[in-house]
Amino acid sequence: MPATTVRPLTPDDVAAYRALRLAGIAELPAAFCTTHAAESGLPLARIAERLRVTSYQIIFGAFDKEQLIAIAGLRREPIAVVHDKASLWGVYVAPQARGRGAARQLVQAAIAHACAIPELARVRLAVAQDNHAALTLYLGCGFTVADGPAADGMLQMQLMLPRPARASVSASAESNVFMKINTLQIPAK
Repeated sequence: MPATTVRPLTPDDVAAYRALRLAGIAELPAAFCTTHAAESGLPLARIAERLRVTSYQIIFGAFDKEQLIAIAGLRREPIAVVHDKASLWGVYVAPQARGRGAARQLVQAAIAHACAIPELARVRLAVAQDNHAALTLYLGCGFTVADGPAADGMLQMQLMLPRPARASVSASAESNVFMKINTLQIPAK
Protein backbone atom coordinates (compact mmCIF):
# COMPACT_ATOMS: atom_id res chain seq x y z
CA MET A 1 0.00 0.00 0.00
CA PRO A 2 1.53 3.36 -0.99
CA ALA A 3 2.26 5.84 1.78
CA THR A 4 -0.07 8.78 2.25
CA THR A 5 1.65 12.10 2.80
CA VAL A 6 0.04 15.01 4.64
CA ARG A 7 1.05 18.64 4.25
CA PRO A 8 -0.48 22.10 4.41
CA LEU A 9 -2.10 23.06 1.12
CA THR A 10 -0.90 26.13 -0.77
CA PRO A 11 -2.50 28.28 -3.48
CA ASP A 12 -0.75 26.00 -6.02
CA ASP A 13 -3.13 23.21 -4.91
CA VAL A 14 -6.25 25.23 -5.75
CA ALA A 15 -7.53 23.11 -8.67
CA ALA A 16 -7.20 19.80 -6.82
CA TYR A 17 -8.66 21.29 -3.62
CA ARG A 18 -11.65 22.76 -5.42
CA ALA A 19 -12.38 19.50 -7.27
CA LEU A 20 -12.21 17.41 -4.07
CA ARG A 21 -14.25 19.88 -2.02
CA LEU A 22 -16.95 20.03 -4.71
CA ALA A 23 -17.03 16.21 -4.81
CA GLY A 24 -17.51 16.20 -1.02
CA ILE A 25 -20.30 18.76 -1.14
CA ALA A 26 -22.03 16.80 -3.91
CA GLU A 27 -21.76 13.52 -1.99
CA LEU A 28 -22.51 14.79 1.53
CA PRO A 29 -24.24 18.19 1.26
CA ALA A 30 -25.44 18.19 4.89
CA ALA A 31 -21.85 17.86 6.15
CA PHE A 32 -20.75 21.18 4.64
CA CYS A 33 -21.78 24.72 5.57
CA THR A 34 -22.22 25.71 1.95
CA THR A 35 -23.93 24.54 -1.20
CA HIS A 36 -22.48 23.11 -4.38
CA ALA A 37 -23.80 26.11 -6.33
CA ALA A 38 -22.24 28.64 -3.93
CA GLU A 39 -18.88 26.87 -3.77
CA SER A 40 -18.63 26.22 -7.51
CA GLY A 41 -19.44 29.89 -8.15
CA LEU A 42 -16.41 31.13 -6.21
CA PRO A 43 -13.55 32.43 -8.36
CA LEU A 44 -10.38 30.32 -8.22
CA ALA A 45 -8.46 33.33 -6.89
CA ARG A 46 -10.74 33.48 -3.84
CA ILE A 47 -10.33 29.76 -3.18
CA ALA A 48 -6.56 30.14 -3.59
CA GLU A 49 -6.62 32.83 -0.87
CA ARG A 50 -8.37 30.34 1.43
CA LEU A 51 -5.38 28.03 0.94
CA ARG A 52 -2.85 30.59 2.17
CA VAL A 53 -1.60 29.57 5.60
CA THR A 54 -2.24 32.37 8.10
CA SER A 55 -2.04 32.66 11.86
CA TYR A 56 -5.78 31.94 11.89
CA GLN A 57 -6.22 29.20 9.29
CA ILE A 58 -4.49 26.24 7.72
CA ILE A 59 -5.87 23.57 5.40
CA PHE A 60 -4.16 20.20 5.25
CA GLY A 61 -4.23 17.79 2.36
CA ALA A 62 -3.49 14.08 2.23
CA PHE A 63 -1.86 12.86 -0.96
CA ASP A 64 -1.52 9.46 -2.57
CA LYS A 65 1.57 10.12 -4.67
CA GLU A 66 0.58 13.40 -6.37
CA GLN A 67 -3.21 12.98 -6.07
CA LEU A 68 -5.07 14.92 -3.37
CA ILE A 69 -7.30 12.35 -1.65
CA ALA A 70 -8.40 14.08 1.57
CA ILE A 71 -8.71 17.56 3.08
CA ALA A 72 -9.25 19.14 6.50
CA GLY A 73 -9.13 22.72 7.73
CA LEU A 74 -8.30 24.23 11.11
CA ARG A 75 -9.53 27.75 11.82
CA ARG A 76 -8.72 29.78 14.95
CA GLU A 77 -11.12 32.32 16.30
CA PRO A 78 -9.73 35.85 15.82
CA ILE A 79 -12.04 37.44 18.40
CA ALA A 80 -10.18 38.03 21.67
CA VAL A 81 -12.84 36.57 23.98
CA VAL A 82 -12.76 33.21 22.16
CA HIS A 83 -9.16 33.17 20.88
CA ASP A 84 -8.56 29.96 22.84
CA LYS A 85 -10.79 27.96 20.46
CA ALA A 86 -10.25 26.56 16.99
CA SER A 87 -12.57 24.64 14.68
CA LEU A 88 -11.79 21.58 12.62
CA TRP A 89 -13.82 21.90 9.43
CA GLY A 90 -14.22 20.63 5.88
CA VAL A 91 -12.92 17.13 6.58
CA TYR A 92 -13.47 14.96 3.52
CA VAL A 93 -11.86 11.81 2.13
CA ALA A 94 -12.41 10.69 -1.46
CA PRO A 95 -14.42 7.43 -1.57
CA GLN A 96 -11.59 5.42 -3.16
CA ALA A 97 -9.21 6.46 -0.37
CA ARG A 98 -11.40 5.67 2.64
CA GLY A 99 -10.29 3.13 5.20
CA ARG A 100 -6.57 3.77 4.64
CA GLY A 101 -5.96 6.17 7.53
CA ALA A 102 -5.85 9.47 5.60
CA ALA A 103 -8.53 11.09 7.75
CA ARG A 104 -6.74 10.10 10.95
CA GLN A 105 -3.48 11.54 9.60
CA LEU A 106 -5.23 14.81 8.72
CA VAL A 107 -6.93 15.13 12.11
CA GLN A 108 -3.66 14.35 13.89
CA ALA A 109 -1.85 16.97 11.78
CA ALA A 110 -4.50 19.55 12.69
CA ILE A 111 -4.26 18.63 16.39
CA ALA A 112 -0.44 18.87 16.31
CA HIS A 113 -0.71 22.28 14.65
CA ALA A 114 -3.22 23.44 17.28
CA CYS A 115 -0.97 22.20 20.10
CA ALA A 116 1.83 24.40 18.77
CA ILE A 117 -0.29 27.54 19.31
CA PRO A 118 0.10 28.46 23.00
CA GLU A 119 -3.18 30.34 23.40
CA LEU A 120 -5.35 27.52 22.02
CA ALA A 121 -7.08 25.40 24.64
CA ARG A 122 -9.60 23.42 22.59
CA VAL A 123 -10.55 22.29 19.12
CA ARG A 124 -14.22 22.01 18.22
CA LEU A 125 -16.06 20.35 15.36
CA ALA A 126 -19.55 19.43 14.25
CA VAL A 127 -20.35 16.01 12.82
CA ALA A 128 -23.53 14.35 11.59
CA GLN A 129 -24.70 12.03 14.36
CA ASP A 130 -25.35 9.27 11.83
CA ASN A 131 -21.80 9.44 10.39
CA HIS A 132 -20.45 6.49 12.37
CA ALA A 133 -17.08 6.39 10.62
CA ALA A 134 -16.40 10.05 11.44
CA LEU A 135 -17.62 9.67 15.02
CA THR A 136 -15.34 6.67 15.52
CA LEU A 137 -12.42 8.63 14.06
CA TYR A 138 -12.97 11.70 16.21
CA LEU A 139 -13.52 9.70 19.40
CA GLY A 140 -10.35 7.74 18.62
CA CYS A 141 -8.42 11.00 18.27
CA GLY A 142 -9.55 12.16 21.73
CA PHE A 143 -12.60 14.28 20.95
CA THR A 144 -15.60 14.05 23.24
CA VAL A 145 -19.22 14.89 22.62
CA ALA A 146 -19.87 18.37 23.99
CA ASP A 147 -22.73 18.90 26.42
CA GLY A 148 -25.98 20.08 24.96
CA PRO A 149 -28.52 18.77 22.52
CA ALA A 150 -27.68 17.91 18.93
CA ALA A 151 -29.06 20.45 16.48
CA ASP A 152 -30.30 19.40 13.06
CA GLY A 153 -28.76 15.95 13.41
CA MET A 154 -25.30 17.38 14.15
CA LEU A 155 -23.24 16.62 17.23
CA GLN A 156 -20.82 19.15 18.67
CA MET A 157 -17.50 17.63 19.74
CA GLN A 158 -14.41 19.09 21.35
CA LEU A 159 -10.86 18.18 22.23
CA MET A 160 -9.15 19.84 25.16
CA LEU A 161 -5.53 20.40 24.17
CA PRO A 162 -2.80 19.26 26.53
CA ARG A 163 -1.08 22.21 28.14
CA PRO A 164 1.82 22.42 30.62
CA ALA A 165 1.09 23.57 34.16
CA ARG A 166 0.82 27.32 34.55
CA ALA A 167 4.01 27.85 36.56
CA SER A 168 4.23 31.53 35.70
CA VAL A 169 1.02 32.45 37.54
CA SER A 170 1.68 32.87 41.23
CA ALA A 171 -0.74 31.73 43.92
CA SER A 172 -1.31 35.32 45.01
CA ALA A 173 -2.24 36.37 41.47
CA GLU A 174 -4.76 33.52 41.31
CA SER A 175 -6.24 34.46 44.69
CA ASN A 176 -6.48 38.13 43.62
CA VAL A 177 -8.55 37.08 40.61
CA PHE A 178 -10.70 34.94 42.90
CA MET A 179 -11.13 37.83 45.33
CA LYS A 180 -12.19 40.19 42.54
CA ILE A 181 -14.78 37.72 41.32
CA ASN A 182 -16.11 37.19 44.83
CA THR A 183 -16.43 40.92 45.48
CA LEU A 184 -18.42 41.74 42.35
CA GLN A 185 -21.75 43.26 43.30
CA ILE A 186 -24.74 42.66 41.09
CA PRO A 187 -27.53 45.23 41.56
CA ALA A 188 -30.97 43.85 42.42
CA LYS A 189 -33.70 44.40 39.86
